[in-house]
Amino acid sequence: MRATSGIYVTPAGQPDPEAAVARGVRASGMMTQANPAELTEIAGLVDAGTIKPVVSTVLPLAEARQAHKLLEAGHTRGKIVLRVVA
Repeated sequence: MRATSGIYVTPAGQPDPEAAVARGVRASGMMTQANPAELTEIAGLVDAGTIKPVVSTVLPLAEARQAHKLLEAGHTRGKIVLRVVA
């Protein structure tokens, strides 16, 4: 967390409440559970172009360290994708 005001929301569980209070922000977390039927429906919507995920950067897996640096900088808009080549 880097903000000094506002609301911090994460899909990765509960954020650290003490860190939120120390920065004067409200924090909220959530957990999700994959539903195969819903994931199939979402994949169809993406394939049809109905919904478009925002991708800011695509990096090869070898540059995972750079991906983390981008996330830690806190200015990324959209997803950072690590490309895995088999």
